[in-house]
Amino acid sequence: MHNAAFRALDLPWAYLAFPVPGDRVGDAVAAVPALGLVGLNVTIPHKQAVVPHLDRLSRRALACGAVNTIVYRRGVLRGENTDVIGLERDWQELGVPARLRDSIVLGAGGSARAVAVALAARSRRVVVAARRPDRARALVRDLRKTIRTTLEAVDLAELRPDAPEAAGWLGRAGLVVNATSVGMRGGSFFPFDFGATPEACFFYDLIYTAGRTPFLTSAARLRRTGANGLGMLLHQGAAAFELWTGIEPPLDVMRRALRRKP
Repeated sequence: MHNAAFRALDLPWAYLAFPVPGDRVGDAVAAVPALGLVGLNVTIPHKQAVVPHLDRLSRRALACGAVNTIVYRRGVLRGENTDVIGLERDWQELGVPARLRDSIVLGAGGSARAVAVALAARSRRVVVAARRPDRARALVRDLRKTIRTTLEAVDLAELRPDAPEAAGWLGRAGLVVNATSVGMRGGSFFPFDFGATPEACFFYDLIYTAGRTPFLTSAARLRRTGANGLGMLLHQGAAAFELWTGIEPPLDVMRRALRRKP
């Protein structure tokens, strides 16, 4: 995606992968100015570990407590979370309403943080559901420090089709986001009461390796619309590209490059 954009704009830049062990994260960040890099993307499991090694955080990164993009300019290492930007732009492109009563995020890992921050901008209430309720509660406690929207933590078991609580949690949901890795390699999705959601509820899966994931397939059976995370991947990358280069990204070029990827 990025290298295709560099070629299209005739920029003498390159986007490369650097495997980094967990105990060398600080060294990797220190290498940015040492090697003359303009910045980095940060992938799991290092999105939170890089934070203490940066000079400044954006409002989004501060709210998430996680960084996926580092920009180095004029001696300052700045952390940003373009995952939030990518979600906001993709939901807008997909026609997801800008104002929702309730939203649900499934999962309480690093990706769920960005999802919850993005959801908070358009929802009165954000419900974080996880198979480990203690992780959901910890995430909600952490996010309440920076997010004003109502945040609730719930055991994922309460959203099963046979759970009496499911209708109460899901009955007013306008958007449900899968921020877990379930379905990444096919198989079936965990028990979830898709039918308890309103007919207009939109289902969004961060997984982008398949056009129709188990999560989206289950929603489609009940005539719920949805999309995978390819648009989020595109828009978060485009936001990072603009931060690094100061140039408007060639979105169509980047989109075609992603669609060509096997």
